[in-house]
Amino acid sequence: DPSILEFGFCPFDDEGVKSRKKVIIKDGVLENFLHSRETAAKVGGTPGNARSQGVAEPLVRMSNTYLDEGDWSFEELLREAGNGVYLVGSRGGETNPATGYFHFSAQYGYLIENGEIAEMIRDVSLSGNTLEILNSIKLGKEIKFDPGFCGKEGQLVPVSDAAPFSLVKAVVGGA
Repeated sequence: DPSILEFGFCPFDDEGVKSRKKVIIKDGVLENFLHSRETAAKVGGTPGNARSQGVAEPLVRMSNTYLDEGDWSFEELLREAGNGVYLVGSRGGETNPATGYFHFSAQYGYLIENGEIAEMIRDVSLSGNTLEILNSIKLGKEIKFDPGFCGKEGQLVPVSDAAPFSLVKAVVGGA
């Protein structure tokens, strides 16, 4: 949502189109794609998501991307997890659009034992299939935006992402 006053705020995209909120996935169903004028004309859709670094060619990009809050408190998510890993912060990640698989590295984490936070761990990452994760996710009640940059074709643009505390079933590993 480029209209949110966070690091990815942009009232107009870099093709001059007024930016607006787009719900990408709702209730597990794909609702919209992000588009430039070109992609919107080719496949149908609404433009407003073309961004560029400086005078470079605008590319379809994110702005402020987030998961809406859910109904679970942090303590309820811990109890529901039972035994698992609580990941904190992001060191980046990537998604393979062809397969749907993703990899995400956290800044650090904590083991969850019997529904309670235990020892700290580091060099921890999460991977899995995006659709499987989204179909099993349980979301907390509050979200907080974090600033960052989206890198694509040698360009960087400011973005923010946010999600509430989330409980997912995935493969967690570390170095």
